[in-house]
Amino acid sequence: MQITLYRRSFAVAGSPVSHSFVPDHAGQHHTFTAGGQVHEAKRREVAVTVPDDATVNTLRHLLCWRAKSKAVRSTAQEVFDFAVAEDQGFSVAKG
Repeated sequence: MQITLYRRSFAVAGSPVSHSFVPDHAGQHHTFTAGGQVHEAKRREVAVTVPDDATVNTLRHLLCWRAKSKAVRSTAQEVFDFAVAEDQGFSVAKG
């Protein structure tokens, strides 16, 4: 099954990067100050393949899925890390 993660990052080395299951509100702005300059957040969607039994709980900001017959709950950042590592049946979708 494929889901979309929403990535927010800044074009500055060492700046924070975040992932979410829901997009930022259209009126919401995020900035990062480095070297006396203010940088606006860059947003992009990342398609991720997750296990077929996975469900997104947007209220709690978790992906719920099963691994070796036990329930697992993962944050958007953990899902992204699994996908990049191609671990536990996760992967970044080829687009």
